[in-house]
Amino acid sequence: MQPRVTNENGDADLVFVLGWGNRHEHENVDWLVGQFADAGYRVHALQIPVFPDDFYADYVEPVRSYVADLDEFRLAGHSTGGLIAAFLDGAETTTYLSPWWDFPPESKGALFSLVSKLGLDARFIPSGVDDRRAIGELTTDRQLAAIPAKVSPRFVREARRGHRDRPAIDEDAVVFCSLRDQVVSVRAIGEAADADQIRIYEGGHELFSSRRRDAYVDAVLRSVDGGLDAV
Repeated sequence: MQPRVTNENGDADLVFVLGWGNRHEHENVDWLVGQFADAGYRVHALQIPVFPDDFYADYVEPVRSYVADLDEFRLAGHSTGGLIAAFLDGAETTTYLSPWWDFPPESKGALFSLVSKLGLDARFIPSGVDDRRAIGELTTDRQLAAIPAKVSPRFVREARRGHRDRPAIDEDAVVFCSLRDQVVSVRAIGEAADADQIRIYEGGHELFSSRRRDAYVDAVLRSVDGGLDAV
């Protein structure tokens, strides 16, 4: 895990767990971090490993250890970061952006289930997230280049472990998602969150790569600040 702190003199701590393949230097990630910083937060953006050997050891525990050093914090997580965020306790508010709580239905099947049990590290399974249209209209070439085209059975196994073990989300958490999302399961989001907790945006998997992101960022900031009651 690679943390980066922005706006050291911010009034409150916000932990933002990035999604799979997101990087600090990506322009659209930096845009959202800048929005959080401009709102007065000391932003702790946590970049996660692309290929974990163990879901808990490589994803959950490093983030859990990091937030343990903060007296108070708000929490936001995008995609895989939203899966990791569900395992954390103690946040004043929790905001999920397109959380990866399951694979999309079209990627699953008998062969998928069989392969995911192998635990092999050879990368031959298409990731399915290297399409600009699926991610967002503002996705840059650098973003696309950073997303691995293929993943391993071990990666799938550990992701499914996280999906299976994910705790229930807090009643005052807010979930932003697009009904057009092809990267994560929208149905899993609907099953995990009550209807009044969900806010729909127009675009692909990344709200911060949507051409209409300026129309939604105020709602995201209100959610981070005050939780469900604020949106």
